[in-house]
Amino acid sequence: MVQQAAEAVQRAQAAGKQRQIVEVINPINEKANNFLATEAMDYPCSNMKEFETIVGVTKALLQQLTGATAQIKVQRIDEGGIDGDLCAVVTAGDKQAVAVVWPTAEKLKQIKQLAEDKAVQLLLVVQPLWKTEGNLVSELGFGPWRKANEDFLATFERSYQLYEQRIGAPSSVDLRTGTRYASGAVLRVLRSFPGSWTVHVVSADGASQAVGGTANKPTYKEVEGLVDAARKAKMEIFKVAAEATSLDREAGIRSAEEVEVAAAPGSGAFYSPAEVQAMDPKQIRRVLVNLGLPGAGTPVKLQQRCLAVAEAVAAGQSLNDAVEEARKLR
Repeated sequence: MVQQAAEAVQRAQAAGKQRQIVEVINPINEKANNFLATEAMDYPCSNMKEFETIVGVTKALLQQLTGATAQIKVQRIDEGGIDGDLCAVVTAGDKQAVAVVWPTAEKLKQIKQLAEDKAVQLLLVVQPLWKTEGNLVSELGFGPWRKANEDFLATFERSYQLYEQRIGAPSSVDLRTGTRYASGAVLRVLRSFPGSWTVHVVSADGASQAVGGTANKPTYKEVEGLVDAARKAKMEIFKVAAEATSLDREAGIRSAEEVEVAAAPGSGAFYSPAEVQAMDPKQIRRVLVNLGLPGAGTPVKLQQRCLAVAEAVAAGQSLNDAVEEARKLR
């Protein structure tokens, strides 16, 4: 991502764009260990950790832009501490490149001062926190002040923009198949100078497929329309994403498709009692959720519930009947 962003910034700079805005997917939480992860963690990191990470990304970006020998300096321009609006200026070399990281609209004054500094060869605004859309009261001020701020920001080229967006509820589990991708989608939207905006559907295993693009930053409705059209066209990525988010696959056990076959009496496709006894509580819980049975309770209770289904299927009952019997257990 950093290299891709650096290349976009360099192309824009070569085209005479000395002021640029860069937005990236901050590699925090689940993306700290796996940048392609699509399911959020239960306990997100702190605001300070998020800030420190995006500053680190910015330092790597400036190093790519100015060379390995360029000295990188970081200066906080907020009130300090861990509370409040965190913001920093990252400088490479003798102002070869300067980046203002995580600024709110209150930092526009400092950004304007840097824009007027003739020694600054390249000025980047990285991950700005202000919003210019959808707010009844603009964060950029009102009247002539708002107009002046909007005109100033219009001088910045959005050279690299990468963000993740969710359409619908792709994380919701279809209890029949045990997958999370029965509807909606997780998307990554990219704009890399001088190209247009492209929308990619991504899967939990890292696979992705472009489903369309727009000349300008796409609205939610536009993205939703692209996803709907791609689903109607039965694009392969949706099948891949559904398989990758199978609860059974995540637990390292047999696929949801194999379990579904067990609806036929005596098919033997469901887990045997011995297989259930060998499962850990996490695996058993996911099997129960897959079947639409309660996943709460002690490990012993969960195993008893799952064993009841396995033993009933092994005795010749259909999976549906076995599940209904297990539902009565307390």
